[in-house]
Amino acid sequence: MRPGLAIIQVGNNPSSLTYVRKKIALCEENEVHHELHHFPESITQQEIVHQIRTLNQQGSIDGILVQLPLPPHLSRLEISNEIKPSKDVDCLHMANFQNLLQNGEDNDIIPCTPAAVLHILDTQEIDVRNQNVTVIGRSQLVGFPLSVLLLRRNAKVTICHSETTVQEHVEKADIVISCAGHKELVKGQWIKNGAKVIDVGITRIPGTNKIVGDIEFQKALSKVSFITPVPGGVGPLTVSMLFKNLYRVWCRSNGLKLNIDEQDEELDYAQNYQF
Repeated sequence: MRPGLAIIQVGNNPSSLTYVRKKIALCEENEVHHELHHFPESITQQEIVHQIRTLNQQGSIDGILVQLPLPPHLSRLEISNEIKPSKDVDCLHMANFQNLLQNGEDNDIIPCTPAAVLHILDTQEIDVRNQNVTVIGRSQLVGFPLSVLLLRRNAKVTICHSETTVQEHVEKADIVISCAGHKELVKGQWIKNGAKVIDVGITRIPGTNKIVGDIEFQKALSKVSFITPVPGGVGPLTVSMLFKNLYRVWCRSNGLKLNIDEQDEELDYAQNYQF
């Protein structure tokens, strides 16, 4: 018996290609059965839905992942809601998302990037209680669920979005978590001395292989007490959290008890892979 993961990818977004390669590499390294269904950008909504419904019925597949972003003509919400909730390893189905809002970290699965951020906070022993935490970005995939999870940890959370004056909130923040996906949106001089910064954003500079985050890393480095780099920060750990979710849904679908020792080893591996 071994877990099975299906990845649906549409088009050739450079960031998506990078993440999919990492996921496939980890599948091969850990002998996880995997299928990549890579479609051209011209694919229709109906064709994607048909593929997901087929995978929902496939016994060898325990988890289904739709790699984001999708082209504008495809509805992420409708496509995510076609995934069988028990196979939704990204926690994007509305039923799973509602359970997350109700249960927080006690939920069966947590969206992969928020889970990666929480793991960084835990391993670095960063206590968010009563801390001013500025989260930049409000997407259902990262910013919004992460903000809810931080609130449940008793942080004082400010959510910034495209209509927010970001600078004034960053300047007051004890912890800055940016998941906007805009090149060096947060200037180094905005960050408070001693602040802790987690950079979730990733942007590939056109015409190059260079990847940068949302934070002006070099200018922030002298001011912060902790910061994650891009690349090599949250991204690889997000991939590892995907496999944690896959392990959980595989155990559940096969009536297996979650082995805590195996879970601890998995998190140790994730941390080593990340840092």
